[in-house]
Amino acid sequence: MPVTDDYRARLERYLASMLQAKRMLSMGILTPDDYAIIDTMQGEKFGISSCSLYRGIDLIYSGFRGNMSHYEEVTKCQEQ
Repeated sequence: MPVTDDYRARLERYLASMLQAKRMLSMGILTPDDYAIIDTMQGEKFGISSCSLYRGIDLIYSGFRGNMSHYEEVTKCQEQ
């Protein structure tokens, strides 16, 4: 599927907004939970799928140092 000019523009706006959120996360202004909420909101606002490679969610949870379960996320993305 080719990337349209509209999708590219929305993706650039999403990435620019998430860059600011990531900066605030690294400064301790936001918690990881706040960052995840912002990512979800911005993804919906700009129409970027939660399955997109451009989304800023890490695939490794630092809490237990393991990969996220594919049973939920991968199956969900395959259905979309």
